[in-house]
Amino acid sequence: MWKRLMVISGMLLMTGCLFTVDSDTRTQNASWSEREVSRMQRGQTSASWVRSNFGEPSRKTRFEDGSQLWHYSNKSEVETELGLFLLFHIDVEKTQESQLSIEITDNVVTDYWVEDSRF
Repeated sequence: MWKRLMVISGMLLMTGCLFTVDSDTRTQNASWSEREVSRMQRGQTSASWVRSNFGEPSRKTRFEDGSQLWHYSNKSEVETELGLFLLFHIDVEKTQESQLSIEITDNVVTDYWVEDSRF
């Protein structure tokens, strides 16, 4: 009875050592952080503050009423490696892109939002 219990316990302990997981996140392009975005206030933050903290937008959309939409993007990759000793090895790569859009009217931030996409 004890011998069987010791063998099963040993097998369970060894299987935990054979399974490996490794994860790595790389930021490729980051023009803004969530901390900086949280400092913006609708109706109060100036366009010059946005430009000095986030830099030039990657894209601008101008509207007939004089308002503008400034676009900034962040891109990062997450690579995860899974393995079971020498039996198999799997690499999983995910790319996440976040788009910050800031609406500016009369040189003041009137609205902003963040959209996330994963692929």
